[in-house]
Amino acid sequence: MFYGVTRYSLFSPGSPSWKTSSSDVFKDPDDYKAYLFSERRLQLREELFLNRSVPALAAMAEGHDYTQFVMYSGLLPPRHQEALFAAAAAHSFLVPVQWDHMVRGTGIEEVQPLIEKDLAAKFDVGGGVQPVAWFRLDDDDVLAADYLTCLDGYRSLDHVGMAISFGLGLTAYKAVDKLVDLREYYHAKSAQGMAFISAFDPAVGRVKIHPPGPHYGVDRVMPTILDSREHMFFQVRHSDQDSTLNETRFERTAASLARLDRLPAVRAAVTSAEKWPSLYDEMVRGEPVARGFSFPGAEPVRLTKETALAFPLEPEITEGLFQFEFEFESALELDGAFAVVSYELRGAEGVDVEELGLRVGLRKSPTYGMYWLAWSREAHGVMRHSLPVPEGLTIVGITLRGKNSQPADVFIRWCEPRVVALPAGD
Repeated sequence: MFYGVTRYSLFSPGSPSWKTSSSDVFKDPDDYKAYLFSERRLQLREELFLNRSVPALAAMAEGHDYTQFVMYSGLLPPRHQEALFAAAAAHSFLVPVQWDHMVRGTGIEEVQPLIEKDLAAKFDVGGGVQPVAWFRLDDDDVLAADYLTCLDGYRSLDHVGMAISFGLGLTAYKAVDKLVDLREYYHAKSAQGMAFISAFDPAVGRVKIHPPGPHYGVDRVMPTILDSREHMFFQVRHSDQDSTLNETRFERTAASLARLDRLPAVRAAVTSAEKWPSLYDEMVRGEPVARGFSFPGAEPVRLTKETALAFPLEPEITEGLFQFEFEFESALELDGAFAVVSYELRGAEGVDVEELGLRVGLRKSPTYGMYWLAWSREAHGVMRHSLPVPEGLTIVGITLRGKNSQPADVFIRWCEPRVVALPAGD
């Protein structure tokens, strides 16, 4: 038996989530309510949850006794309520629950009576105590199609009172019609995919739930099993994530991409359509189409301190998300920074080019100008840089250079630089 709970645009002033998301952002509950139920935000949540997460849950539900409770506010506009009810009508595991009160934590405490009612109808006293697994799922996250199958290995009475942390996942940024900048995301004790094992006793009709507290400190509350062998969650990054609302939309986009830059870049080939049925096509569309060398039949480039590969951009880049990507391979593991991508920038009249460059995450030096640094301690991999282009800034060209002495020669293959359209307002 598996139970999930999703808080879908809940208006809950006074709850821990309200205190977190409203800090230094909203003047009062009415201001927060206007944001929460704004059409732009609701359209994005509907697209991510109903069109991405729910189809993945449907694939995940096959062969399992599983219910996903979706807590929503009665203030949710009728059109969006109707979309949620339509999804529930199409998927029997999806159960909408109107909730117009404060939420204490994950939401599992609020739906506990519904879980107990469901279990009481399935088990009598003669069946004995039953292990139950439950988890919380945010409305912009997606779980792998084999998530419940993997979780079932831990759903036993021996694990009651324990947390299960699937610490390895994937993440990417949401562009208009694709997911770009795909990265592997190792996050032990991540909220995404964290589950808990409880027990249902038919004799008393109760599920014993241990409140986990904040996910990052769960191992201080209960024994925690960490399993990071496979990708089990997908975090979709976008500029409307509630945890960064004290910044402008452009600042949120730049900050989100800067956080992605710290994670290992991967390609869609590391996974499959079977594991991510609702996301795989967007992952594939998010990759550069043309890969190769400087010209057909060319050899890979040996990247050393003397190497300088110039990429003039025609047309010049004035908007959107600029991406440059290359593969590297070495006979030995690298020892840190091994390449520099210098940006030739031009600003509109009155625009401070260096200030704008620093705002989008570039660095500055007398040697390289405005630049991005590629580093690795692996022997092979993908280097990718995504740069949101602010108004008033133009990217004229880029130059790839080797940096420092390396333990072995580095050979590279690059993708043509490209521009990706971002959602309006990003």
